[in-house]
Amino acid sequence: MTKNYIKFKKRIIFVHISIMLIWIGFGFRLFNIQIINKLNSPQGIKLESINGFRGNFYDVNGNNLTQNLTFYRIGIHPQKILNNNLLNDLSECTGTDKEIYLSKVSTGKDYIDLEKKINRNCEYLQKKYPNSLIIKKSYKRYYPEDNLVSQIVGFTNIDDEGVSGLESKYNKFLKPVSGSKLSKRNGLGVKISDPTLPSQEAKNGADITLTINKEYQAVLRDELIIQMEKVGASASMGLILNPQTGAILSMVNLPDYNPNSPNDFDIELQRNKIVSDLIEPGSTFKIVTMAAALESDISLTDEYNVKGPYNFHNIKMIEDSEPHTVLNVKEILAFSSNIGTIKIAEYLGKKSIYNQAREFGYGTKTGFDSFTEQPGTFREPSKWTLSSMHSVPIGYEISATPLQIAMSYAAIANGGFLLKPYVVERIEKYDDTIIKNQRNTKKRILSQSNSEKLGLMLSHTVENGSAKSAAIDGWNVAGKTGTSKKLIDGQYSEKEFISSFVGYFPFENPQLLCLIIIDSPDVSRNLHWGGISAAPVFKSVMDRIINIDKSITISRSKNLRVKNEPILIQKNYKIKIEYVEMPNLIGKTVRDAFSDLKKVGIKPQISGSGLIVSQSIEAGTKIEKESICILKAELKE
Repeated sequence: MTKNYIKFKKRIIFVHISIMLIWIGFGFRLFNIQIINKLNSPQGIKLESINGFRGNFYDVNGNNLTQNLTFYRIGIHPQKILNNNLLNDLSECTGTDKEIYLSKVSTGKDYIDLEKKINRNCEYLQKKYPNSLIIKKSYKRYYPEDNLVSQIVGFTNIDDEGVSGLESKYNKFLKPVSGSKLSKRNGLGVKISDPTLPSQEAKNGADITLTINKEYQAVLRDELIIQMEKVGASASMGLILNPQTGAILSMVNLPDYNPNSPNDFDIELQRNKIVSDLIEPGSTFKIVTMAAALESDISLTDEYNVKGPYNFHNIKMIEDSEPHTVLNVKEILAFSSNIGTIKIAEYLGKKSIYNQAREFGYGTKTGFDSFTEQPGTFREPSKWTLSSMHSVPIGYEISATPLQIAMSYAAIANGGFLLKPYVVERIEKYDDTIIKNQRNTKKRILSQSNSEKLGLMLSHTVENGSAKSAAIDGWNVAGKTGTSKKLIDGQYSEKEFISSFVGYFPFENPQLLCLIIIDSPDVSRNLHWGGISAAPVFKSVMDRIINIDKSITISRSKNLRVKNEPILIQKNYKIKIEYVEMPNLIGKTVRDAFSDLKKVGIKPQISGSGLIVSQSIEAGTKIEKESICILKAELKE
């Protein structure tokens, strides 16, 4: 060793160590870049799925009929916990006691679920503890109205796939399109931020707005529940629609189920029976016979001997529930005379009845939004027997869905057009593309004149016939009752009946049509008649709707032309002017105001709802009878 080496030994050693440390640092950095944090390493890149939201259903006024609830699953890798504050922070976020978490962590497993389904969002903690805390988001379909629209909307399964109702039919629109993102972890499993990695946003499913009015639905369901208890019925159905467009405003089947817990109910209750179940329409079918009569130029003033019992070809003795001797055609429908209807049908022949029924849509699907819609059964005339001519004209030996029956009456209300019913108003996709319902008229099945004549016959039925219990004070209502025996084990029962009523109003400008069906009301108390069990529900439902919906008016449609004078048996052409005194209606309810005006013979036209705040004719004024008074009503707080 030289003296210089000995002299600078410490300095040389220091330089050597420094150079070695520098190379070690370079080596570690190179290892970190090339191995641990290598950006292009496929082993460190993970594809993560991003879920979108399933589209929601809304009623016609924008009220939510479905919601998507967010839930979180929280787990940890105990061996990767580097900070003892993790469980404290998590407990503070979830509200779960820390000791519960400690007991789970102590099991010694590599991964532990601390929360399987919690609705508190703790995702901000994942950024704080990226390696030890795992939080996964999931969604659950929720139905905020519970049973209210269950058979219309349906429900989804655990995988968020529609399994019944509109959830199933429109599943392809409602399903979200999943997105994705790439994430990178280094060799130690630590996430590495890399903004250059590609990602694709998730696309939410389409939102669907229905024609259903939630308030109408609640009123109809409520009144059906009350009536079922009152008359001892086993089930019931109700339908409200706009007869001018075919839009379904309400559709109720009872009993029903809660789509939030469908497994708690019989699967039978999931069916929308108004669309899927078949019944014999009974006397509500008599409009078909009457329409065929009008199309064959039978006059409404033609009279028939309806004195019973009527011996039908020595096959069956026909009797009416209310005996009469002679009735004209209008009265035959008003009093629902089986004898009169059958005699008219015999004159017309079976081919005429069959053709008219097919025009009204019997035996074919309506085209409604449902996989389960049934076409019904209606045999060709060649397959009729002699007894068919006393059964078919009054609604037996055929089957139809309640929806088919309702649409046949809508054709009368709207001036003679058979429409396609619909419940989906529009579909709004994630990109704001809107698919609107195409409201196409199917075809004209009645002349304007004959549809108006049928309407006046139905109005007479409510005013003076079997449907008086459907009358609404101050409003003109048209409708028909039905009472049919249930077919049980191939035999018509004497103890089980279907009671029904179909009606629409205001008669001058029909805006709402309602079908009510009561299944098996108590026969022992004589409650099985349509005029006793079904018609009163129409009245109670419409009374409530009038008070909540100010859009319903009695103004005459500009297109309505009354050409049905021939239904009058006599008419006095001598003009005699009669004067009446205008009453004071300020502060009265709409119903009371209509009643007061009807008593004195003044025709009302109203806008708004609630209490009357103004009248176009001053109280105490002497005016001609049948004059029109314009009323304005407002809701008072």
